[in-house]
Amino acid sequence: MMTLLKECAEYIRLHPDNEQSGMLLEKIRLELARNDGYAIVSTVSREDIVSAGYDADAVSDDDLERIAESMHEDHTEYGGYWVALKDACEDMKIPRLPKNPK
Repeated sequence: MMTLLKECAEYIRLHPDNEQSGMLLEKIRLELARNDGYAIVSTVSREDIVSAGYDADAVSDDDLERIAESMHEDHTEYGGYWVALKDACEDMKIPRLPKNPK
């Protein structure tokens, strides 16, 4: 992913046609800086939030990033993705979805 971002940034630098090129370069720069050369080993999605029993509509993009950051050690060190996801949602006080009666 990092290689792709770097290649895209180089292409945009060589073709600076408009304001959007500058904005895209800034987004790429921020993403490269945020990941600091590390590979992404997994992602957190709103579907995962729902699967874990929480209200994904109550989660902003920034919340998703914070959830992923709070999960990183549990997930990568101990392999507990779903436990780490639930713990992160609880810590951030994400509302739980109502349980469906069967």
